[in-house]
Amino acid sequence: MAALVAVVVMVIALGLYSGFLTDVLGDRTDRSPETSAIDRIWADVSHGSTFAAHRPIGLDDVEPDSLPQGRNVHVEITAVTDDGDREVVATEQFGTDGTPVADPEGPPADGSGIETGVAERPVPVEVSPGDVRGGTLRVEVWAP
Repeated sequence: MAALVAVVVMVIALGLYSGFLTDVLGDRTDRSPETSAIDRIWADVSHGSTFAAHRPIGLDDVEPDSLPQGRNVHVEITAVTDDGDREVVATEQFGTDGTPVADPEGPPADGSGIETGVAERPVPVEVSPGDVRGGTLRVEVWAP
């Protein structure tokens, strides 16, 4: 009988513990579509931890599985010029099916009523062989 009570107590304790962990860790695992996409896109387009802007394929390495399903995605990479300005070195827009859009209109304009999510991260950009500069990867996601 004591063994049965011990098993019941262990099951109850385990249930309470797993419920507690779900509450505590639940907020940490919820990521926005743009935050998840920016990490996956960077993994696709970076080679040797840099983006090679001088390569002719640009953002063609982005895999459809790296993009949030059912959402439009605009990807832009900028690099710092000799003058200290930012220059767009690669841009691509993907449709809801994850394929590049033939005539991209760009992300929705501010005030359009369409809510977008934006994620940015600093990245190294190789503008020519051996010339690596600071840059920014920007991913904007919106529902159709």
